[in-house]
Parts: sequence; structure tokens; C-alpha cells
Amino acid sequence: MQPFEQIFLAETGLKLKAGVPLAAYSSFKIGGPARFFTEVINLDQLVKAVGTARQYRFPYYLIGGGYNLLFDDAGYQGLIIKNKASAISYHPDQGLLAIDSGSDLQTVVKMMVSSGLTGLEFLAGIPGTVGGAIYGNAGAFGRAIGEKTAGVLTLDSEGQPVSLSQASLGFSYRSSNFKKNHQPILKAFLFAAPGEKDKIDQLVKGYLEQRSRRHPPRTTACAGSYFKNPVLPDGQRLAAGLLLEKSGAKGLQVGQAAVYSGHCNFIINLGGATARDVLELARRLQEKVQENYGLWLEEEVIFVPADASML
Repeated sequence: MQPFEQIFLAETGLKLKAGVPLAAYSSFKIGGPARFFTEVINLDQLVKAVGTARQYRFPYYLIGGGYNLLFDDAGYQGLIIKNKASAISYHPDQGLLAIDSGSDLQTVVKMMVSSGLTGLEFLAGIPGTVGGAIYGNAGAFGRAIGEKTAGVLTLDSEGQPVSLSQASLGFSYRSSNFKKNHQPILKAFLFAAPGEKDKIDQLVKGYLEQRSRRHPPRTTACAGSYFKNPVLPDGQRLAAGLLLEKSGAKGLQVGQAAVYSGHCNFIINLGGATARDVLELARRLQEKVQENYGLWLEEEVIFVPADASML
């Protein structure tokens, strides 16, 4: 059989790069080399890339902005597909934004401000792509993108585009069915409505200001909130950062991975941290909270081992 990179080029028209360091594509700045790596810039390329990997049973992993991920120190043994498909259109008759899954979330927010569209202001400052946000049901300030999602266009197991409604997406706190079935998200349809530009702009600035007080600067090497906020049996949701702080997390460090001084639910890379450092620090933090509160914190950041696959 031909080498996979030759097959991939023939099927998609895209050349694969070999040995690409994943640290360069991770907000954590951590990760070894990918065996193969490619970027897609439109949905046609995305469909062909995923379809070829599926057809030839070649392990692949689809990424967006590289946020909320921790790559393995050993890198990735298959194909990393970076999604940069970014077309956006507004359909006023339906009150919907049609957004390619590789679109930057903050580009969408800025476009809504400039166009006078309201409904997604709470997403201001959340890094990553729309596809990644749908995948993990990203949100802030008690809101989540799932509640503003009318539906998505995805690829089924046969490689055919399929439209799915909000009700079938299994949205829950920082999760969706996509975390289980790994179906590639092609396009999202989000609710939006005309509003007053000044009010929209003020809301966005307000959310950004609140985030800047609590979160590390955007230049800090980290993957966002590391743990989900746990839920008690009575439905009460507790702040993971506060539980960690009260459990003595401040100042903890393993290698070059450290708890951020301004908010204990952020693990930061001080420079040269490894995935092993981060995972060991995370385990120690989980143990501290369990010892103090009897709760085991669940990771929000996704660790991608070298042998992971979305097949």
C-alpha cells in the first residue's frame, strides 16, 4: 500500500507535514511532535481530510484554536487536523448566524458588535473556535453556547453531512454528545437578533473587564479553567477555584507547571513545563480537594494522549 501521506495528497490535494511540534499549536505551549499535521481552510477540505482518515482507518484528531487541550509529551502518533474554516453569514429571516466551525469565537463576537447583533455577548473573551466551544459547551457568567445553538451541521459515520437540532446535541455543563461520539462539527447555527450597538458594546466590554480581573493574561501559557465546577447532589454548583484555594492550592508547583496566583483553577506553564508536570500537579490538586471536601474534581482541560483517535 502507498504511504498514507501520498494517499492523503491524492484524495484531498493537501500535503501533510511531518514531525510538527504540537507545543506551537497549544495555548499551554506543551506537546511533542505530531506524526502528521495539516491545516484546512474551508469545509470542503475539512470533509475530505476527515473522510480520508476515516476511509483508511488512520488515527486522527481534529483541533481548533488549541485551547482547553493538553498534548502528550510524546506528541501524537496519527494525523492532527487543524480546522481554520471560518465563513460566517447572518440570516435575518431566521434570526441565525451560520458559522463555520473553525471560526475564532472572538471574531464572531466582534462581528456581532459591529453589525449590531445581540445574544452572544457572554462569550466575549473566551478563546478558541466555535467548533471547540460547541464541543465543550463553553460559557461564562452562568450562560453557555448550547443555549444559543439552534443546530449544527456535522458528518455522520458514513461521511455524509447531517443537520442536527439543539435537542439532539446532549448539551450539559461543559459537555455535549460530541465529546462521546467525536463527530466532526462542520457548521454551527446560533441565535442572534438585532440590537443597539452601544448596549451590545457595553455588555461585551463589561464581560471582558470581569474576565481580566479573574483570569491570567492572554499571553500566559495555560489552557483555561483546568477543572469543572462540581455539582452537589442537591444541584448546588460550587466554584472549583474556591475549593482549591481553601484546600491549600496556592503556591503549588510541579516542575514548571504551577497554580496561577490569581485564581487556583488555572494551571500555568512557567516555561518548559511538560504534560507530565501538569498531570501530576492536577492529580495533587484533586487529592487535596478530596481530602478536604470529599469531592473529586473533574478535568475540563482535555488530555490528548499520543495514541488518541477520533475514529
